[in-house]
Amino acid sequence: MNDSILYGLSGLGLLVIVALSVYIVRQLAKLKEQRRQQEQDRQRLEAAKSKAQEQREYIIESIRVIARAMSEDERLTLTEGCIRLKVLIDNLKPEIHQDPDFEIIEQHYQATRHIPFLKEWRKLERREQRRYQQEMNTLESQNRSALLRAAEKLRQYPLERMH
Repeated sequence: MNDSILYGLSGLGLLVIVALSVYIVRQLAKLKEQRRQQEQDRQRLEAAKSKAQEQREYIIESIRVIARAMSEDERLTLTEGCIRLKVLIDNLKPEIHQDPDFEIIEQHYQATRHIPFLKEWRKLERREQRRYQQEMNTLESQNRSALLRAAEKLRQYPLERMH
């Protein structure tokens, strides 16, 4: 074999080695980036799970506090308690509303949802406020014992075990 063919083949072999080396380095860089991205995704997922768990615990604690405020020390009107519980239960597990022990909360909420509250309440004339207040008082009187039972049961209900 002559020397020029040998040098040509050696050069070609060297060129192949360099090309393969570049390809390998690029593939390793891609792999490293994919692993970094996967780690970031895993961290984001863990952070989201942690935040969701914190929010869940906050909702459960809020339900317990509102139920206690309604039943034990009556710091909250039954209507206001139902409004707050309805929203929290909807965010935790809406199926609770179908439980016979708790369906009164949904029923009372539906019966009073047309009544303005907060800023809208303050905009009402006194006569309208008294009319709505009378309506709430009547509904609260009718539903009082069932609402207090539901609030007391919610305080004991195993909300932590629900997913």
